[in-house]
Amino acid sequence: MPPAPGVLETFNMTDLAKKTQDILSQIKKFSSARFKKQMKERFGINTQYAVGTPVTKLRELSKTLPHPDQPLADALWDSGIHEARILASLLADPAQMTREKLNAWVKGLNSWDICDACCCNLFSKVKHPLQLAEKWMKNEDEFTRRAGFATLAFLATPRSKTSDNELCLLLPLIKIHASDPRPMVHKAVNWALRNIGKKNPRLTPYAIACAKDILDLYEENKTAHWVANNALWELNLPKIKALIARRK
Repeated sequence: MPPAPGVLETFNMTDLAKKTQDILSQIKKFSSARFKKQMKERFGINTQYAVGTPVTKLRELSKTLPHPDQPLADALWDSGIHEARILASLLADPAQMTREKLNAWVKGLNSWDICDACCCNLFSKVKHPLQLAEKWMKNEDEFTRRAGFATLAFLATPRSKTSDNELCLLLPLIKIHASDPRPMVHKAVNWALRNIGKKNPRLTPYAIACAKDILDLYEENKTAHWVANNALWELNLPKIKALIARRK
């Protein structure tokens, strides 16, 4: 006899809840007050909702779980626990992340490490990620804007299939937001600019020109000058120039 309507759904929900609690217990098992203190004092991580578990342990745990697993990722994200949200970014299915869900997740960001984990593991892998990143770059919220530029940084890595033209089209936004006084933002702007310049020899001149334009645009702005000068310094290092020259 088939189960009564709703019984299977209830069973699945109960099973998911149990699995989620088991994983949260494992996360807490590897936590320590000492590491939580280190997260805050050494790495500048917001530990308000953290338990103090190293990312290395979270990655080990993710390898023991079948993924992608969107329901589990959603449940872990909804727990609000710092480390559970990093794990959620590893388990989520980019194909199942709707724009509504992506925007909801980015609004829940409150620390640079969760932000960057989501950008690396998830946001840069969804459909049309550059459109998403561009939208977030224009948002005034601190971590939403960081997510936009961090996603761009990952899309500008050497192995990324993002085209040169697509990356060049976003250089004007780098110029605009290079003067953002918030460290979580302008460090990501700098990161994106450096990565674009390092992706291949064709893009290096465009990144350098962008950095020089920033210096001209913001003659008295220390933040913008740091963004530009730091990028110019790295892109002109002999070892970096040699590395770029070997890329296609």
